[in-house]
Amino acid sequence: MVNIINFLPSDYMERRGRRRANIICLIIGGMAAVGLGLAGMLAAVTMFSSAGMRAVVEKQYQEATLQIKQLKDLEERKAGLVHKVELSSDLLERVPRSTLLARLTNYLPQKASLTALVLKLEDVEVPAPRSAAQPPAAAAKDADKAPAKNAGKNGKGKPDTIKVKQWTFHAEGLAPTDMQVAEYISRLAADPLFRDVDLQYSESFPYQETLTMRKFQLSFRLSPDAEKMLGPTAAPAATAAAPAPAAKGQS
Repeated sequence: MVNIINFLPSDYMERRGRRRANIICLIIGGMAAVGLGLAGMLAAVTMFSSAGMRAVVEKQYQEATLQIKQLKDLEERKAGLVHKVELSSDLLERVPRSTLLARLTNYLPQKASLTALVLKLEDVEVPAPRSAAQPPAAAAKDADKAPAKNAGKNGKGKPDTIKVKQWTFHAEGLAPTDMQVAEYISRLAADPLFRDVDLQYSESFPYQETLTMRKFQLSFRLSPDAEKMLGPTAAPAATAAAPAPAAKGQS
């Protein structure tokens, strides 16, 4: 076997080995640095791209939110206009307020007068119709024949009462005694144009220093068939009592 004799000094061999190791470490470190730099650049590009897309999405979201808000405002305005048109056409055209006011004032006994009159469209509970095809007006007619029960459940699981829109009067007035108040209530109750006449209160009121009158408040509803009852040539019913002073009307 041939023996290889190395004439190089051992310290030289060690330095050369260290140089090789240093060069290899520098190459690996450089490659790692380049890789980290590329990864950082890619992350920065991705971040800027995501920020741009997020800004675009936020802008589109804000525009859509604004459009939705404008659409809701338009729907609310439309609903308000439709409600006003329904109220106007339901009362002003079909049942003139002058006719209603004439009836209310002509029914007043002598020395009695109305001081305030408020007319509102309110939700009223009436017995549920027997069939779904029955209109609200028919349900309101049934309300006069059968008193409304508390909302509950029947054998079929349907509510016993439903809510319908009906015109409700709230009238305040003055009368010398409770006899005149009772007379006025009886006259209103006898008129098929009005229904559910109810006395809210009747109390003493100092009209003048030496005169005390009865202040009263009534609530009653307008019949759904008022238009048919009045007809094209409706005239307010006259009573034996003389007309009372003009009432103040509010709507």
